Formats: sequence, structure tokens, C-alpha cells
Amino acid sequence: MPHLTEEEILRTSRVGQGPEAHADGLTEYQRSHLDTCASCSARVSGMRNVASALRAAEPDVQPPSFEDLIAPALAAERAAPVAETAPHTPPLTAVGAARLVASLVMRQARLVPVSLWPLTAAGLAVLFVFVGQAPNPSVGAVFFGPGATLLTTGAALAVCSPKRDPRSEMLYAMRVSPAAVWLARLTLVMGAVLAASAAVSAASAAVLGAPQATAALIASWLGPAVLGVGVTVFGTVWRSPSVGAALGAGSWLMSVVGSRDAALLGSLPSRVRDTIGALWTTTPLSLLVAAMLLAAAAWLVSRPDRYLGEG
Repeated sequence: MPHLTEEEILRTSRVGQGPEAHADGLTEYQRSHLDTCASCSARVSGMRNVASALRAAEPDVQPPSFEDLIAPALAAERAAPVAETAPHTPPLTAVGAARLVASLVMRQARLVPVSLWPLTAAGLAVLFVFVGQAPNPSVGAVFFGPGATLLTTGAALAVCSPKRDPRSEMLYAMRVSPAAVWLARLTLVMGAVLAASAAVSAASAAVLGAPQATAALIASWLGPAVLGVGVTVFGTVWRSPSVGAALGAGSWLMSVVGSRDAALLGSLPSRVRDTIGALWTTTPLSLLVAAMLLAAAAWLVSRPDRYLGEG
């Protein structure tokens, strides 16, 4: 009968006596050979002695504790000299602050809806043509104010859409606050629209043959337009664009009713007429209310827990 192979000897040497001895994978024939062959038995015994000697020679290594591992690093950190603090950054000068504000405002042009500018220009062109072609100059002047107010209110609504909310942009992770970004964007759009409306007002007054009436024509829409912007922006930031649009539409209707030549104004009670006349015309009260609404909207934008709704 052939002797056991080296693999069979190694496998047998790993198994002890007793029931485990039959778990070595050897056949009954090989086990009977191992019981009768002194050479194979000696090889198995020698292999077991070598394994026992190796286990006895292995050092009893205990893993170090967590404190022993981090103690040297902590000691070295405490012994290291304290790094000098960075020099204090000087505050911005007036010129530097002006440059920062101008840069922030101009960069917002990339985030304004592309269609806003051509639509606004087209609306102002229609108003200019209407004033020039109106059979009665007073009729053209009356319709110019509500038209300019409507364009300004629509521009404010476009700026305050949920897709333009700075709290959901990467700018929120910058040092510039979302309220500053939002105000810069609103300033850019409203400044451009109001300036264009003023230029068209001057051109319309010249077409009507009364350049001296430019101030009166601008006053016919400036107060209602600014108030409409404040109402629209506040409603949009406070609730949703639909609420802002509804409030803006209501403000625009009040500006139409409050125009000096509107026939509806005479049928209203005197107290209502006085309120409409004070708010939806160019007066210090209308400008103050618009400023308060814009300040409240800016405060809401500064709160990251309030996001513009889609509805």
C-alpha cells in the first residue's frame, strides 16, 4: 500500500484525537494504513510536534490601547508652538465697497431671464408709438402710466421666480448673503426698466410737443410702478409667485383707477378716493410704503428656511 502524501500528512496533523480525528478528509483505507504504517505515523507525529513548537514560539502580542496610540500625537500637538494668527484684514474703503457692489450688480445680469429685456423693450416701444399716434395727447398720457406700471411689475415678478431664488444657488455658500444677491439682481432689473421708462417718457413728451411735461409724465407712473414692484415682490417672497402676481395685478388696477382722468374714481366714496390717490400716485406715502414692502421682502429672503413656492 502506498504511503500517505504530504498533503494528507499535513491535513492529518491538524486534527486531534477523538471525534475530530475523522474530520481530516481521509478515507477508511487511508486511516487503516496510518494505523499500521509506522513511517506515516511518525511523519504525522513529527508534523504535530513542529506545529506545537511554532505555536509556543509565537509571542503573545497584545494590541495597544487607543490612549497609547493617540497619546504621543496629543503630546506633540500640545508641545508645538502656537501658529501666529493671520493679520487682520483692513475694512473696505468707500471706493472698494462701491466696486464690490457694482461688480455684484453687474454679475446678476447673467441670471436674469433672457426674454425679459426684449419683452420690456417691445412694451416700451408700443407705448411710445401709442402716445405718438393717439388722437388726443391727453389720452396717450393717461395710458402711458398704467402701461409703464404693468411692465415694471412684470419685470419684478420675473426676478422673483423660484428659479431665481438665491437661497437655492451656490451663492448661498459664499460670504455674500442671499439677501445682498437678491437686492443686487432686483436693483439691476428695476433700475434698467425704470431708466428706460423715463427715457421713453421724455421721448413721448417731445413727440407730444411738450418737453416740459416730461416730469409730469414720469410722475404719472413712477409711484404706482414702484408700489406695484413692492407689492409683487413681497407677495412672491412671502407666499408664492401666484400670490405676487395677484397682488401686482390688484395694484395695477388701483393705479388705473387712481389715474387722474379715470372716470371710476368719481363714483367711489371720498375716503376711498383719498386713499387711492395717496397710494397709487407719485407721493411720499406711496414711495415709503414701497420701500417698507421691499425691506420686508429682503428680510424674508435672508431667512434660509423660507423658499419661494412654485404655486
